[in-house]
Amino acid sequence: MMEWAGLVLDALLILVVGIGIWQAMRLIAQLRDLRSGRVEMEKFVREFNTAVIRAEAGIKSLRAAARESGDDLEKLVEKAVMVRDELNFIVDSADNVAQRLTDKVSSVLKAEPVRDVRDTPPIAAKTVTATEAKKAETPKAEPVQQPSSKAEKELLQALQKLR
Repeated sequence: MMEWAGLVLDALLILVVGIGIWQAMRLIAQLRDLRSGRVEMEKFVREFNTAVIRAEAGIKSLRAAARESGDDLEKLVEKAVMVRDELNFIVDSADNVAQRLTDKVSSVLKAEPVRDVRDTPPIAAKTVTATEAKKAETPKAEPVQQPSSKAEKELLQALQKLR
């Protein structure tokens, strides 16, 4: 009986050692998978780091481009404001000239009675001397307002050069 008990204990011991060997083999396989996963993880971290560096460089270049575009846009806006001011001055000047012309025309029309051309005989043409024609052509000098903006000054200078 002792022999049987020794054999049973030996078989039990062999079984426990076999289970230990099997568990050790499983553990070795898991460690191998973990090491390969670690290598893949290091590769991923390196690639991710490279992508982050490229993204930072892209952001810096975008900021620089946005800054340049903003500067260009600001210059364009300044030019547009100057052109707007000049156009406003031109429109105001044109309105003043149109108003003066309207006033002159209405005063001339009020001074001359309207005649019906069909009812009146033809009138002999009056000869006008050169000095009378020049007097009629040159308008009376009106007081000139001093320009208030740079655009007005430049426009007045340009108009004086044309005369």
